Amino acid sequence: MNKLLMAVLTVVALLVGTFYGYNYYNGPKIVDGVISENIDEKGNPIDYTNEFSPGDTVYFSAKVNRFWVKKAKVVWYKDRVATSNRVHVEENVVLNDAGYFNAKLSIPEGLEEGRYMVTIYKKGNKIRETTAEFYVKK
Repeated sequence: MNKLLMAVLTVVALLVGTFYGYNYYNGPKIVDGVISENIDEKGNPIDYTNEFSPGDTVYFSAKVNRFWVKKAKVVWYKDRVATSNRVHVEENVVLNDAGYFNAKLSIPEGLEEGRYMVTIYKKGNKIRETTAEFYVKK
């Protein structure tokens, strides 16, 4: 009886471990993308908002969810996520000490009014990890 119970528990433990290991490796690596007006000295986003004026600087921050992810690519879009709508691309965005990838969008001549989207990708990957949206209004 004890040997059978141990064998069943071992199989269950292996199945559960495999399930969680698979989900950890294949799940989202960058999460919780937020838009803010600023970033503090440690690299944490502050002053969350999704409405800006044309001359404002827009900050995007996303939390890393896997310890091995150290670089990312951030892509900014006007209106919707489509290659033809790209406004700015930041390659090699580095993870900061606070555990965030931070990027900013600042256009000297000002942003046009409308809806914007920002996405983040793990470096070298084409799968979008998280997306945030914001609006520019006069």
